[in-house]
Amino acid sequence: MALPATTWAQFDAAHNKEPVGDVTLVIGSVQVQRGEQQLTLSRGASLLVGDNIQTQANGHVHLRFVDGALVSVRPASSLKIVEYRFDKANPSASVVRFQLDQGVVRAISGQAAEAAKDKFRLNTPLAAIGVKGTDFVVESGSGRVNAIVNQGAIILAPIDSQCRADGLGPCNSMSARELSASLRGMALTYSASMANPQILPMGQLKGSELPLVPFVPLADATGVNSGKAQQVQVDSQSVGSSEQILRKASPEGTLVWGRWGNAKDQDTLTIAFRDAMQSRAVTVGDGYYFLFRRESGVVDMLPYDQGMVNFSLQASHATYVDAGNDVRPASVAGGTLGINFSTHDFATTLQLKSSAAADQVLQSSGKVNSTGVFLSGAGPGNVAGALSLDTRQAGYLFSQPSGNGTYRGATTWGR
Repeated sequence: MALPATTWAQFDAAHNKEPVGDVTLVIGSVQVQRGEQQLTLSRGASLLVGDNIQTQANGHVHLRFVDGALVSVRPASSLKIVEYRFDKANPSASVVRFQLDQGVVRAISGQAAEAAKDKFRLNTPLAAIGVKGTDFVVESGSGRVNAIVNQGAIILAPIDSQCRADGLGPCNSMSARELSASLRGMALTYSASMANPQILPMGQLKGSELPLVPFVPLADATGVNSGKAQQVQVDSQSVGSSEQILRKASPEGTLVWGRWGNAKDQDTLTIAFRDAMQSRAVTVGDGYYFLFRRESGVVDMLPYDQGMVNFSLQASHATYVDAGNDVRPASVAGGTLGINFSTHDFATTLQLKSSAAADQVLQSSGKVNSTGVFLSGAGPGNVAGALSLDTRQAGYLFSQPSGNGTYRGATTWGR
């Protein structure tokens, strides 16, 4: 059952529960199991204690909680809000408990977890995770649990008589292991066949989806999400003075690359996700890069009478990810982008270089939809991008196989 965003408040009131957060972004098919009812989630929907968020294979959802915590639930995942009590007057008395039955979740701590680390818990069927003020990613499934840390630290312990599932905070059992962001490229992993959790290089996590986020655009040129970018909003106090910089660097109609997480090496293309999302809408993204643009009431914005327009490369950021999932520096040496507004087609090339791999030339083409979002067709080079609403700029993500690894990155273009 799907509910319009305007009726969620009435639905919450009928359940006699106070919302603990809301949905800021929905991609694909996402449902919430609430009591005996299963509802289709949409942007603006509220979140209640007891909700079980379920994403399908094409689904991805971003959640924002009352204390400022951010959670990203990736495709084919199931996350339950077991308990969420935020005491604004006394944050140290807050209690937060999640249950990740399967899939991948990324969590950035809010005031509750920051002030009450001893009362935060994320459980999987196998292990319990406590935090030390953290940005972390957890994967649960196939009899294992894996975790990486972008900022801060986590403590992972097997659920047993010394670490009960109904407990709170980090477990201090003999089997508990800590992972901090200082151990870059490492992951905590545990399975039922292990005596204790282990810290391993990401490249040794066989079959894991943690090291490399699948290249999945957030908007679909064939009509998914009604062809419209999803609007994301954030409270003004979370943006701070950086908004002044954004307005100067990115006036109305231009594009901004936001990053979800810490900046990659030599990345001068992106700004923090919280800053980029202010009064902007996401067009495409791959889990690290997200292309935002300022929206207006215009939906069908392609000028059909312009014919072929050539764009020049303005800025880029690239990396090469090898077979061991190690990220190596790479660069974009040049390229072309042409968009035919009459036929709704695009074609692009990129010259990719890295000391860790052979040089590659990405060649890609495809269709542009009526909102200016474009995706590549068949071929090894993968491209997903969008035009600014004034059609003066464009930006796209790319992915290009090379040897046993892959070039990945993002670009911006101008007329």
